[in-house]
Amino acid sequence: MSFLHNLSVIALLGTMGATPATARGCGDDIPGVLFAGCAGETIAELALVKEGGVQVPDDQPLREPLAPRQRVTITAAYTSGEKREPEGLFIIRGEALDPYPQGWDGVALIDGQGQLSLHHAERIDVGNERYDLRRKSSRRAFAQIARLRGWSAFQSHMLIIDGKVDTRPRENAPRFARRLLYMLADGSIGLFETPALTLHDAAVAIANALSPAMALNLDMGSYDYCRLEGDTVQNCGTLAKAQTGKLSNLLILSRGVAKTAAITE
Repeated sequence: MSFLHNLSVIALLGTMGATPATARGCGDDIPGVLFAGCAGETIAELALVKEGGVQVPDDQPLREPLAPRQRVTITAAYTSGEKREPEGLFIIRGEALDPYPQGWDGVALIDGQGQLSLHHAERIDVGNERYDLRRKSSRRAFAQIARLRGWSAFQSHMLIIDGKVDTRPRENAPRFARRLLYMLADGSIGLFETPALTLHDAAVAIANALSPAMALNLDMGSYDYCRLEGDTVQNCGTLAKAQTGKLSNLLILSRGVAKTAAITE
């Protein structure tokens, strides 16, 4: 890694941390934030991608335009390289495609009303109950209550846990553009994007910019689908619709917009 690259990363991290999210309205105008919703206003939905890929046009305007950045659809959980299916624990509207967790410590949970929250895999706190996905009996209880209440859930790497960076710098760590799903201390939900950084540098960047309670890494790279709907429709990822046949799942975040799974099913 060059000296100039070191300087550019340091400058980036410092710039992202210049203004706290709490002073700017749920993070909506913080540099790097793609989508932000204040506590309780974001509706989330996890969806499967059917054979053939995403089924909506990427470039046509909406019949009824929404407010700017009102709905975003992005790749969520990692997709298996051997099969076109999500990796790790994956539950969609109560149905467990895979009830067995990977070693990743992050879990995104969507309740029956579409409210999204982020949790450590060993302490998923819902109401008065705590679920530990590392324990067989607790994992079974979680799957059962998910079925009863229509929950959705998926796994990934957690970069911020309880407000603290949970990564370490590694020698020669790969650098990629990152898209992180975050939850602020008040329950606000949003998406934060970085240029090509290591996972650790991405964790530091979002910690400086937003001070989130939790932040989860989403799948990108060659699986980077992103559609942003507002007063216009924008392709905010690298994949066009015709290139989405390998995707297995998507996360849809909406502000003041009814849930829809029409893009996939």
